[in-house]
Amino acid sequence: MEPLVEQANTSIDTVSEMIQGFFAMVPQILIALFVFIVILVIAGFVKQITTKIVASRANRSVGLALGRIAHMAIIFAGLLVAVAIIAPSVGAAELIQILGVGSVAIGFAFRDILQNFLAGLIILLRQPFRAGDWIKAEGYEGIVREISTRSTWIRTFDGQDVSIPNGEVFTNAFTIVTRDPIMRTDYQFGISYDADIDHAKATILEAIKSIEAVSTDPEPDIGVWDFADSSVNLRARWWTTTDDFYAARMAVLEAVKKAMDKAEIEIPYPHRQIMVQDELIESLNDNQKSAANA
Repeated sequence: MEPLVEQANTSIDTVSEMIQGFFAMVPQILIALFVFIVILVIAGFVKQITTKIVASRANRSVGLALGRIAHMAIIFAGLLVAVAIIAPSVGAAELIQILGVGSVAIGFAFRDILQNFLAGLIILLRQPFRAGDWIKAEGYEGIVREISTRSTWIRTFDGQDVSIPNGEVFTNAFTIVTRDPIMRTDYQFGISYDADIDHAKATILEAIKSIEAVSTDPEPDIGVWDFADSSVNLRARWWTTTDDFYAARMAVLEAVKKAMDKAEIEIPYPHRQIMVQDELIESLNDNQKSAANA
């Protein structure tokens, strides 16, 4: 019994010491909590100020991203201060080392999230494209609606909103259609082999130039591109602004079709020539004669 009593007394003494130690640390805990709350308030003000200043000089998305980074950095510093108040014996080097190991573990766990965040921050700072630009990325094509720290939102031309992770946008190839103010459109027009090529080229060019949205500098051009099975293909090229691309393309095709019909330039259908052997023809004729005699 005596050993059990001694162990019980030891346990009670240990718990008592822990309770006394906790109450002895209550003032430090309260001071650390007060300091941390003050730092949280300061971090909020710094976030708002950073966001406004950067947004006024760059754009709102960049301001939000940098504001969040400043907010997180101040909170991290406040956490170090609070821990130092509660446990003065823990040095800054040991604390940073512990937090460093923890951050590595968190980094592995949230690797994709961190990758998208860093990629989004780089995109916002370098600005290869902005909201309102027309881009092609990851098999999607549309207008950029928003660039957040996690993903890039685009509105496709069929009215769908697509979220593409910034990590995929940053590491893979993408096309910025609106990088330049004007863009070129190519199209092949087929004419019959009997048609007058010069007359067809002049007719198509005149129809293209009749569209107001088509640029005159550089001018449209056309030339023979291919000898197909049933047609001579003429490739025409013209330039428009990116805003007029779709409307101008439809208007050009309609104008060219009407002009070629008016000029009686044939747009041929595909032709196929079927070769039949003489023996097969004779067999068919014999079968027809036998059926008639019957």
